Amino acid sequence: MDSALSHVAWEESLVTPTHDRELEAYARRRFGMPHPTVRYFVDAPWVARAVVDLHVEFGLLLKLDQRTADLIGLVVSQENSCRFCYAVVRSTLWLHGMDSERIRRVEQDFASADLPQRAKLAIEYARAQSREGPAGARAAWQRLRAAGFDALEAKEVAFTVALTDFSNRVHTLVAAPWRPFERMPEQPVLRLLRPWVDCLMGRRHARGQPVQTPAPDPSLPYGRLVAAFAGSPIAGALQAVLGELWQSPILGRRCKLLMFAVVSRGLPCAVCEQELTRALIDEGLSADVLQRVLGQLDAPQLDPIERLLLPFARETLWYEPAALQRRARALCETLSRAQLMEAVGVAAMANALCRMTAVVLEADA
Repeated sequence: MDSALSHVAWEESLVTPTHDRELEAYARRRFGMPHPTVRYFVDAPWVARAVVDLHVEFGLLLKLDQRTADLIGLVVSQENSCRFCYAVVRSTLWLHGMDSERIRRVEQDFASADLPQRAKLAIEYARAQSREGPAGARAAWQRLRAAGFDALEAKEVAFTVALTDFSNRVHTLVAAPWRPFERMPEQPVLRLLRPWVDCLMGRRHARGQPVQTPAPDPSLPYGRLVAAFAGSPIAGALQAVLGELWQSPILGRRCKLLMFAVVSRGLPCAVCEQELTRALIDEGLSADVLQRVLGQLDAPQLDPIERLLLPFARETLWYEPAALQRRARALCETLSRAQLMEAVGVAAMANALCRMTAVVLEADA
């Protein structure tokens, strides 16, 4: 199948994959087969685990159907021009039995594709959250609710979009190889074995079950977002990833908070900015210095790594893949591989969470 992203320029891989037997074994247990990209991220273990764990098909959804979640992944990956994620989701839909022509119709104009109306509304919301951030997502959210999506299902749509935004950025930033996945439907052997491969992949997939989630740590930013998913497996998944992110010693906590704040200001997300401002003041930055940092992406109080990574975080908001990949490659001259991989993960997570936080929290207000 010709890809809707065939015109998108894509650089060579940013880093050479490295082995970590423990993380690779963990990924294999989760997926039932070797994970295609975990070896790019092993220098920042929380990023590697997030790449493995943050998949809605692993028991995170209580209400939203998996096919709609897959279509959200396709459309958002197309919006973000992530050739890797787009090829993976496209091939997954093909393995699940969606014919090539139907996939093309969704690519070209999902509104005219032969999809259920609820799926079209979920995709419309997905595009708004990913493309426009909170401001554009609010109106689409109201249309979801008016169409009969209850609060939890609508939140699951927002979470699925956020996971796709995260995956798109981490894989775009490392320029993960996309060709093997894009060519899957062209392989005669895979065409023959498609039902078997689909069954093999499906063995690890599961619907979620309601759970009792421990109360989020109030000292951690985005604790309110975790609490908004109380009773859902999503809460535990978010809490685990965010706990590791803030505790990781590779980049300073202040640096990570500032990267989140830059993304929040750029969207903008006023809800995120209030929470991040409090956290940064607790880190010792005055409100005046913080406003200068967010306005100019520089201040005398910043350290050299913060000066380097705040403009980088801003560039991950809206981007052309090849240009962003070259920008990430330039960081290799100054940062260690672990610092670079953590910066990739933080920027990607900031984009994911800042795009959905305001809408999800306002839904509970």
